[in-house]
Amino acid sequence: MEQINKEELALVSMNVILHAGNARDYVYQAVDKASNGDFVQADELMEKANEEIVTAHKAQTNTLQKEAEGIEIPYSPLFGHAQDTIMTVKSEMNIMREIIKLYKKI
Repeated sequence: MEQINKEELALVSMNVILHAGNARDYVYQAVDKASNGDFVQADELMEKANEEIVTAHKAQTNTLQKEAEGIEIPYSPLFGHAQDTIMTVKSEMNIMREIIKLYKKI
């Protein structure tokens, strides 16, 4: 049975964590800009956050698709952490989008 090696999985995991972390950074910068009334900059930063989270999500999804194709994915706490990170950041993005909407109404 074909298998992804641990080094390849570690690289994918680090890419997911890196891009999800970049997304989180852009999101918090966007909320900060919104709190100061700079909504154009806030929207631009949220768009950058979205691009980063899409990149992270594609890396994760590509790995899961390989498993669905019958390629064995070894257990990796690092990959689990990467999946937790992307899920958490996506939740934060949804919450912060709502906060930015509220700032726009104030």
